[in-house]
Amino acid sequence: MQDAPHHRTEEFANAGRAPALPQARRGLLGLFGWLLARPLWPGLLLALITVLALWQTTQVQVAVNLSGLIGPQTAGAQAIRDYERRFEPIRAEEVLLVRAPSFGDEAVLAGFEDLVLELQFVEGVEQVISLAGLPAPGRDGAWLSGPELAPLPTEARLRRMRNESPLAAQLISEDLTSAVVVVIPERGAGGDALVAGINEAVAISGGMEVHNVGLAAVQRAIAQELIYDLSVLTPMAVGLCLLLTLLLYRSWRVVVVIALPAITGLFWFMGWMGVTGTGIDPVMGALPVLLVVLAVSDSIHIYHAAIHASTAAGDDARPSKQALVRALAETAPAAALTSLTTIIAFLSLSIPDSPSLNTMSYAGVAGMILSLTAVLTLTPLFMYALGVPRAGMQVPRVFSALMGPARAISRMRRAVPMVTLLVLAGLWALQSQSEIGFRYADYLPRGAEVSDALAQMEQSGLGSDRMMLIVEADPAAPYARVRRAVAAIWGEGRGGWIEGASGEAMLARMAALDGSAHALPLQLPIAARDIRADTALNELRETLAQTGLAEHSAIIGPGYALLTEGPNLVQSLRYGLYGTIAVITLLVALVYRSWWLGLVAMVVNLIPILGVEAWLVLIGRELTIMNVIALTIAFGIAVDDTLHFLNRYRLARATPEHDRATQALIDAGPPMVATTVILLAGIMMTLTSALPGMAVYGGLIALAILLALLTDLFLLPGLIRGRSR
Repeated sequence: MQDAPHHRTEEFANAGRAPALPQARRGLLGLFGWLLARPLWPGLLLALITVLALWQTTQVQVAVNLSGLIGPQTAGAQAIRDYERRFEPIRAEEVLLVRAPSFGDEAVLAGFEDLVLELQFVEGVEQVISLAGLPAPGRDGAWLSGPELAPLPTEARLRRMRNESPLAAQLISEDLTSAVVVVIPERGAGGDALVAGINEAVAISGGMEVHNVGLAAVQRAIAQELIYDLSVLTPMAVGLCLLLTLLLYRSWRVVVVIALPAITGLFWFMGWMGVTGTGIDPVMGALPVLLVVLAVSDSIHIYHAAIHASTAAGDDARPSKQALVRALAETAPAAALTSLTTIIAFLSLSIPDSPSLNTMSYAGVAGMILSLTAVLTLTPLFMYALGVPRAGMQVPRVFSALMGPARAISRMRRAVPMVTLLVLAGLWALQSQSEIGFRYADYLPRGAEVSDALAQMEQSGLGSDRMMLIVEADPAAPYARVRRAVAAIWGEGRGGWIEGASGEAMLARMAALDGSAHALPLQLPIAARDIRADTALNELRETLAQTGLAEHSAIIGPGYALLTEGPNLVQSLRYGLYGTIAVITLLVALVYRSWWLGLVAMVVNLIPILGVEAWLVLIGRELTIMNVIALTIAFGIAVDDTLHFLNRYRLARATPEHDRATQALIDAGPPMVATTVILLAGIMMTLTSALPGMAVYGGLIALAILLALLTDLFLLPGLIRGRSR
C-alpha cells in the first residue's frame, strides 16, 4: 500500500470526527452489527448459495433471435402474421452464396447443377430455389437446360436468363461469379440436422466456394460470438479490474475485499439465469461485465468509508467492528440508491413492445439486486476476516492529487454555474441534430464468415436480405398490377417470364391461397455495409409510389420488420430515457429533501448524456436501438457518483455550511475517481467484441461515465457551494 498524505485539511480536522448518524441510518447499525457479531453462520449460508449458483450457471444458454426485438403487436409482426395467413408459414430458409471464377465455364456450371441436385436429396428439404430450377417462359420445365438456350454458349445462356428474368438476376451476379441458392425445409424440419445435411452435400460437390448467408446462419454466428464474449471477454474484464485494483491499492487483501463480492454477485446472477431459463441474447451480451464493474464501484466506496471510520475511531491495527459497521451504515444507503437508479433505467426498457428488451429489463433488475446484496453482505465479512483496512492504509495519492484542482474550481461560485449553462446549451443544440436510424450491420459479427459473405453478396449486386413484395390483385384484371410492379421494379424488358400459360403457372405459385394477391421475391442490400439499412428500401417505396402501387402493395419479411419498427423502437426508448431522467430527478429531490439538489443532479448528469449524443452527431452516427439503450443505462450509472457525493455532503459537518461541499469532495472524490478508472477498464473490454453493437454499447457507456466524473468533480461542488452561500 502506498503512503499518501492525509487527505483532510486542517479546516476539517475537527469536523472529520465521526458525526452522529441520521435516525434513519441507526437501524443499519444494528443490522450490520448483527452480521459481524456472528460472521460464521452468515458466511456459511452465503457460501452455500454461491455453490448452488455455480451449479446452475451450467444451465445458462445463449438464445439469439433478432426478430425478438420486434414485439408481437407491432405493425411489422402483424404484417408477417397476415402473410402467413394468406400465403403459407414462413420457414427458416438456409440461403447459400456459391462463388466460382465464372459460372460461364461449362464445367463449373455443371458442378453447380450437381450441387443443387445433391441439396434436393438432403433429408428435410422440401424445395431448392436456384438458377438451375428456374422455369422456362412459355413452357413447363427448367429453362437453363431447355431447348431455348441449348444452342448458346454457357456464358450467353446465363446472360440471356439474367437479362430477361428478374428472378434470374436475383440468383446470379452480373459478372457470373456468384450465385444464390435458397434451401426451403419441410414443415417441422430445419435446425442443426438440416445444416449438417447441407454441409455434407456441399462437401461432396467440391470445386466451389459455398457460404451460408441466411438469417439462421447470421444468428448462429452471433451466438458463437456471444459464447466467446461470455467465456473469454467477461473473465478478461474481471481480471483487468483485479489487476487495476492491485496496482492502485497495492494489497491483495484490498483486492479480495473489493472484487470478490462483485464476482460472487455475478455468479448469483448467472445462477438465476440458469434457474429461470433466461437466455442471453445480443442485447444482453454486455450485462455481466456491467454488473461486475458496478458492484466493484460500491465495494470501493465502502472500503474508503471504512478508512474514514477507522481513522475517526482511532483504530491502531485492524479496524474494529464498530468502525466497519459505521462505514457500512454511512455508505449502504447511497449504494442502494445508486443501484435503484440503475434499476429504474433497466425498468424503462420494459416500456417498448420488444421481447428482447423486456427480457433485458427484468434480467438487469435481478442482476442489480443480486449484485447489491452480494456487496452489502460479503464486503463487511471479508473486511472483518482479513482485517482491512489496516493501520496506515490511506487513499492512493493519485486520487487525492486530483482533488486540488477540483476544490479550486468549486470556489468559483459565479463562473461554475455560467460554464455549466453554456456547456448544457451547446450540447443540447448539437444533439438536437441527431437522427433516428437502424443499422443491420450492428448485429453482424466482424470477421465472421457469414458477415464477409454477405458483404461479397452485396458487392455482387445480389442484395443481402430476402423480402416479399405483396401486390394486391385487381378483381377486374388479376395480373395487371403484378405486371406493373415487375415493370416498375425490374424494367419493361423483364416482363416476359410472366406471360403466357407458363407465366400464369409461375404467378399461381406466387399467389395467395385465395388468389387475392401475389408475393414477388426481392433481394435488397440492407445488411452487410455499415450504413443506414433503409436506403434501398426507401428507393423501392418511392418507385412503388411513382407507379401508383403504394396503396396496393406491401413489403414483408423479418428484415423489413426490423427496418420499419426499429425507428419506432428507438423513439419508445427515448421516451423511456426521458422518463428515467424525470423519475431519478424526483427520487434525488425526495431522498435529499431538496428540489435544488434534485435539479443540480439532473443538470450535471444530463451533460454526459447530451455529450454522448453530440458525439454521435459529430461522427455522423444515428440514434440506433443499441445507442439509446446505452444512453439509458449510462444515465442510471452516471448518477452514481453524484449520489455518493450527495451522501457525503449530507454527512459532512464542516463550518461554515457552504464548505460542506468541499469536505464532501475530499471524502467522496477519491473513490469516485477509483470507481471510474475501474469501471472504464472493465467496460472498455467490450470494445474488443466482434459484435459491433456490443462494442458501440460499451464505448458509449464508457464515454458517458468519463464525462460524468468530470461534471461531478468540477461542476457539482461549485453549483452546490454557490447555492449555499
